[in-house]
Amino acid sequence: MALSKRSPVADAKDPVFEYGLSMWRCVEREHANDDGFDWLDAALDWVMREDRRRRALLQLVDVLPSLKDDDQLADHVEAYLTSDDAALPAILRGPVKVAVSKPFRHALAAVVQAQVSHIARRFIVCSTPEEAVSVLRGLWNDGFAFSADLLGERTLTDREANAVAARYLHLIELLSEATQTWPARPLLERDALGPLPRANVSLKLSALDPSQNPADPEGSASRLAALLLPILLRAKQCNVFVNFDMEQYALHEIAHRAFETCALHDELRSWRHLGIVVQAYCKEAGAYAERLVSLAARRNAPVTVRLVKGAYWDYETAVARQEGRPSPLFADKESTDANFEQITRYLLDHAGSVHAAFASHNVRSLTNAVLCASERNIGNDQYEVQMLYGMAPAEQRALRNTRHRVRLYSPVGELIPGMAYLVRRLLENSSNDGFLRLAFREGADMDQLLKRPRLHLVPNRAGGRRKPRDITTFENCGLIDFADENARARLAESVSLMPVTFPRKVPVVVNGNTNTTDSGLEHSNPSDTTMLISIVSQATPSDIDEAIASAVEGGLEWNSWPIEERALCLESLADTLEDTRCELAALEVYEAGKTLQEADADVVEAIDFCRYYARQARVELAPETADAPPGESNQWLWEGRGPTAVIAPWNFPIGILCGMASAALVAGNSVLLKPAEQSSACAHALFRAMQTVGIPRGVVHFLPGRGEDVGRRLVEHPDIAVVAFTGSMEVGRGILETAARVAPSQTMLKSVICELGGKNAIVVDEDADLDDAVAGVLASAFGYAGQKCSAASRAILVGGIAQPFVDRLIGAAQRLRVCPASDPGCDVPPVIDAVAYTRLMSVIGDPGAGAELLHTGLWTQGGYYVPPTIFRVTDPEHMLMQRELFGPVLTVYEASTFAHAIEIALRTPYALTGGVYSRNPRHIAEARQRFRTGNLYINRACTGARVGRQPFGGLGLSGCGAKAGGPGYLTHFAVQRCVTENTMRKGFTPEL
Repeated sequence: MALSKRSPVADAKDPVFEYGLSMWRCVEREHANDDGFDWLDAALDWVMREDRRRRALLQLVDVLPSLKDDDQLADHVEAYLTSDDAALPAILRGPVKVAVSKPFRHALAAVVQAQVSHIARRFIVCSTPEEAVSVLRGLWNDGFAFSADLLGERTLTDREANAVAARYLHLIELLSEATQTWPARPLLERDALGPLPRANVSLKLSALDPSQNPADPEGSASRLAALLLPILLRAKQCNVFVNFDMEQYALHEIAHRAFETCALHDELRSWRHLGIVVQAYCKEAGAYAERLVSLAARRNAPVTVRLVKGAYWDYETAVARQEGRPSPLFADKESTDANFEQITRYLLDHAGSVHAAFASHNVRSLTNAVLCASERNIGNDQYEVQMLYGMAPAEQRALRNTRHRVRLYSPVGELIPGMAYLVRRLLENSSNDGFLRLAFREGADMDQLLKRPRLHLVPNRAGGRRKPRDITTFENCGLIDFADENARARLAESVSLMPVTFPRKVPVVVNGNTNTTDSGLEHSNPSDTTMLISIVSQATPSDIDEAIASAVEGGLEWNSWPIEERALCLESLADTLEDTRCELAALEVYEAGKTLQEADADVVEAIDFCRYYARQARVELAPETADAPPGESNQWLWEGRGPTAVIAPWNFPIGILCGMASAALVAGNSVLLKPAEQSSACAHALFRAMQTVGIPRGVVHFLPGRGEDVGRRLVEHPDIAVVAFTGSMEVGRGILETAARVAPSQTMLKSVICELGGKNAIVVDEDADLDDAVAGVLASAFGYAGQKCSAASRAILVGGIAQPFVDRLIGAAQRLRVCPASDPGCDVPPVIDAVAYTRLMSVIGDPGAGAELLHTGLWTQGGYYVPPTIFRVTDPEHMLMQRELFGPVLTVYEASTFAHAIEIALRTPYALTGGVYSRNPRHIAEARQRFRTGNLYINRACTGARVGRQPFGGLGLSGCGAKAGGPGYLTHFAVQRCVTENTMRKGFTPEL
């Protein structure tokens, strides 16, 4: 390995530099004493240098523990390492292809498993706590303390969580007893305040409670604290230190609230052997450190703060970008390093309240901590350094030799639950800007590695002002970040205030004139049927005819507006919706029975539709001059088709309605809004927003009422040019048949855009990640009580994964909370109305012959609550496999092979969405080609399409027309004209 060199120039102004340089010399001396060439490090370094090679290796390592036999292993090795994407040199591809051939597969499997185990044991102590005791004692004898961590991060069921809690209790008791006979190590077991426990255990909180919900930090923290207290009380009895590990950012608030509850418990508030992690890569890490200092002041003992950089940067960054919100983490490593140093100083300034543990392998970061402590006359025994087992042993020894307490974070467990940890360690070892790689392998300039890091902050927008938008680009509006306390509070306030506005009288609005009747269609809160939400006036035939006549006239003027002006109206509407998103979401919670997350997402989709279609109109509908020979000019023009009937569903009452209407409007059409009876108050709120953004009053009309009355008359009217419909297949087919008939007075053929139903399947392959697959199927099937056309109603399981998957799926379903949609902890809200409730309960009560009931939840009173239900069938033609039920009913089917599973998935007239969970590259490629649905999702839930990224719409009988939220959709609302002019005059050709 190359070692870093020092350039002639040093940072003389930084006192940490010289101190760090001397520490690095100690590391170099220790490194020189290590054994010579390490083939494993060399091999890993070679693999990790190239991004495609690294990706192939990490994906292969990730899937290996789930492979059941030699053939599966050989197939995956071949798929990952011999493809062009693996970037394996040609000289190595031949041997790999030979190794995966039939005669050598057993030998290959043995070699691969042995090498992966060898890599794992570099970073994982042992498979069991009993085996780990001797290794941990060896560390102790060598002068190192430890913190034992049980591998495995996420659980999905009560049974799994209870097993983890039992394992932690066993580990605590085992280590407490085992360490009593170890030799004395004063530096490791005593500080200025007295004795320290020899045994130290780190807890993974996500493993103890599968139901942590960022939208409900109070309820989640309360449940988590109740689970933690027995473990902590036993640890106190056994004299074992307990540290709370920190994982995903979304769970930070829950973890800190649970920690505070436990730390202030009567039997624990004077116990000082309790700690928690602070992740320096979080922008709010400093605030969390301050919160812990404040907590220590409220109890009778200090708390330990384990300051780390953070190990989930890739995940957090990807999730933030996918959800369209700012990342909670610093974007660059230098800012993380600078924040680490800043918090280091803060913790040492409050050494009486907190015991600091500095966890890093960065010599600069650790040197800064040591020097800051020295400047404050804080002895080596009043803080400690923590490092990872198996990483940078020379650095560990160098710090130990300078009389620092060095504690090694020591994972214990089997390879399968430890795979996520192993992948993170491999990533850390290979990080292009990581200190270890740069120092040991790249031979980077030590002046650069030890220079003072700078904090690069992106300033927050003052006063929450919306940033100027580039009209040529599109960015999704961010979903609400429920980890943000202010965002949670704003939405919670809107939800709490909304009931005073009920019942709402929803009017008919024609040409700007409002007509409200005292009686009409009544709709109650699906969560509480005693709460009347809306009284909906019904448009009469004369209302409809008047609206269409006005739309014909108003549409002519609107169609003459420049595209830019129409696009600006849409962008203004998007801004208005964004400014009122909490109120709109709260209204959806009560009228449509949507959870907080689902309601916010629907409003966000409406915002996205407006901005996306505004941008697309400027591109797709702008006049264009085509290439032409001399003497000729050709201009292509788009203009609106004419009055458009928008017939919307109740399940996305603002998002889909806004999407269809905004597309029609920006294309130059007048619009007649026909909302669903069950969600007319939401639709009216959208209509009122449309009235404020400069759209002439004769352009948009609001016509609530029954579908069979208002909708039918709109579709049949000869002056309606376009029908945009989202709903059931049966109604959609009727609309298509009606629109195809040409009335005597009709002047143009109707254009129909339909988004219809689905009987969507998720295929779970034999090598699927069970954690992800179970969670994804659960969310796809039971999110919003299965009331989405994209929802999964079939899970098709391949081969041997079937029973393990079913067992975990049932256990996870048992934890789902069926409760009012306004409850922040709601998992499954009620269905929309009594008709849906009666229909679904009838199916659950009598699913037909051949259906085996695997699970159904408890019955809940007060609303239209349908329990999440899981059946298993063996007949692919069973009603449960063919009929769209539109509720929280999932059917499981077992397929023999992956190809068989795809065949079963396609055996339905629907082809809306589909899903695949697989880690076999060849099966994924096969699914891309054969699993023909409008939207196919691989290794993620099959719901939650985002505008501009996953244009939505089905094949088969699931719809017709271009996909919503994608290119080409606007052209269905417009007609194209071509104007050609002969520019020659008497032989004169201007172009020549």
